[in-house]
Amino acid sequence: MYKNILVAIDDSETSRCALAEAKHIARTSQAKLYVVHVVDEVLLTMHGHAMLDMGSADSAIANLRRAGQALLDSAMQDIGDLQAEALLLEAQKRRISETLAQKGNELNIDLIVIGRHGQRGLATLLLGSVAEQLAKISNASVLLVRKH
Repeated sequence: MYKNILVAIDDSETSRCALAEAKHIARTSQAKLYVVHVVDEVLLTMHGHAMLDMGSADSAIANLRRAGQALLDSAMQDIGDLQAEALLLEAQKRRISETLAQKGNELNIDLIVIGRHGQRGLATLLLGSVAEQLAKISNASVLLVRKH
């Protein structure tokens, strides 16, 4: 049985499916659930060149943090009686998958649940999805959830 489960969320439909699956597994395993969102400031830069001036970048990062916290707050409203904690992480110039894997190690996570298709675009085409990267580097088991 699992003792510590981490579910990574964004604003996608597959993320909502992953959260539902993680809640179910946590409930049946009587595990602690960590609901995590990663703020990725890399979206604001490209090849080391800022796409915004520094003042605008600071404001944009603050907006990303607020949106991430709102997403976590919304997710936590439906947790019910589960033992759960929401965590807002920042990638800090690392891949999201690396940030999640590191936090998983710190929290002694047994299982990471993540949606298989979240954000899409050129980065996914060139680098692979966060879920695929995480499955390769995580010390915990990784459950990839598809939209259902």
